[in-house]
Amino acid sequence: MGIASRIFGAALIAACAVFANEDLRFADSCYTARAERAKGDKADAHNAALMIEAYKKAITDAAVEEEATEGYVKSLYFSFRFVPFEKSMRSKKLDSLKNITEAAYTKFPKNKAISHIYATAVSMWGADKNPLQAVKDGVANKVRDVATQTEDWQVLGRAHQLLPYVPLILTWPDKNLADQYLTQALQQDPKDLYNYFFLAELRFDQKRYADALDLITNFFMEDKRGRWQLKELKKKINAKLDKK
Repeated sequence: MGIASRIFGAALIAACAVFANEDLRFADSCYTARAERAKGDKADAHNAALMIEAYKKAITDAAVEEEATEGYVKSLYFSFRFVPFEKSMRSKKLDSLKNITEAAYTKFPKNKAISHIYATAVSMWGADKNPLQAVKDGVANKVRDVATQTEDWQVLGRAHQLLPYVPLILTWPDKNLADQYLTQALQQDPKDLYNYFFLAELRFDQKRYADALDLITNFFMEDKRGRWQLKELKKKINAKLDKK
């Protein structure tokens, strides 16, 4: 190969890298702006579609593949939770989310953000299925193994709180363990406001309404959708307290 050809090849590779990184930069900017133009807890579908597509393009650049994959699964999880879609599509979307996050976790098992979203997706998928189907597919064990490996107490707590319980077949989920792990999550990362929010939801389920309100009284969610969720939870708690 001649010098000119080598120079051209190097320039082409560099150009592709710049383009892929630009895709990542653009996707990250969309993710940062993901709460803009939200209505209640419903996000802007156009922005979500743009960031998902940009992350997919960025994944093709080996230099930023892990970072782009992390952004991709985060954007898919965000989209599933907050972008409106027909209820008839829920099962199909959950299947897709679980499969994509599982592939990402298999490739980057030490990435804590990917592990967190994969375990969360599996937990959501299991909660959506028939309890016996969830047992057959080993949902509880998968969530436990992934979350324990990364000491992701938030996911473990939420799994114990939300996954279906099958008497005599499953020893968990266990509401006491949900309390233990969500408390550990708050101690582990007091800056993560969702640790307060999830523990407050558990306190609400435990009918400990004053304790639930104490957890979420003195903080402000930066995310517009988070503020909406927080407001709705406070309304539910205050309605219970007013009845006393």
